[in-house]
Amino acid sequence: MKRPLLAVLCFALAALLLFWAGLLTFRDRPVEQSPLPTAAAPSPSPTPAATASPAPEETPWPSPDSGGLPLDGVIVTQAREAYVSGSMRLIIPKLAVDIPILDGTSASTLLQGEGLYDYAQLPQETGGNVSIAGHRNWVRNGQITDDVPFYYLHLLGAGDTLYLVYEDVIYQYVWDKTSIIEPDDWSVIYPQGFSCLTLTTCTPIGVADHRYVVRARQVDSFPYQEDYDYPAWLNIGTVDPSPIPTEEVDP
Repeated sequence: MKRPLLAVLCFALAALLLFWAGLLTFRDRPVEQSPLPTAAAPSPSPTPAATASPAPEETPWPSPDSGGLPLDGVIVTQAREAYVSGSMRLIIPKLAVDIPILDGTSASTLLQGEGLYDYAQLPQETGGNVSIAGHRNWVRNGQITDDVPFYYLHLLGAGDTLYLVYEDVIYQYVWDKTSIIEPDDWSVIYPQGFSCLTLTTCTPIGVADHRYVVRARQVDSFPYQEDYDYPAWLNIGTVDPSPIPTEEVDP
């Protein structure tokens, strides 16, 4: 009896020791942790490539066209002979000029306003030179005044626009060049080989022994619109980049 009982006790003791060893092993084992979810790194927003603002497209000069007019002298065309005084307007937005153009350049006519040379052409004549004369200033009580349309012609330069309105058509011109000439130099009102507008006046102010000449080239024409806003400037190069003659202009 003693031997079987001893065997049972040994078996029970061995089981107890195994249970206790297993318990210790489980307690000391590190707990496995589930990996924490990681937030996906946000995709960086694409940076748009810097784009330069496109420059306004430059308007090209129209190709020269003489219209068959002679380039070596003055002429009188049928259109010029039929011109009715005051029926054409000259508009220079930069100078706030909007005036009728009278017929002729006699002393009495120019006392009334700006006049069309007898040898000028009209704006609808291809290759024509619409040449206009006017006084540069008045003298009142011994003082030079600036209240005439051509006083500030020296301010016109590259890109500045001028307009003629005639027979329900708007003709657009852009400044081309400015020059000072002798008073007997008629070549500036000859046809120039392209459609143009030429303004002449006296210089220097108060002396008037030379002529101040502004030339503009015709770049467009379109039907008259009552609400047209007459832009003062056009993105266009200059044919003759020579500097504008300087003047002392003080009223």
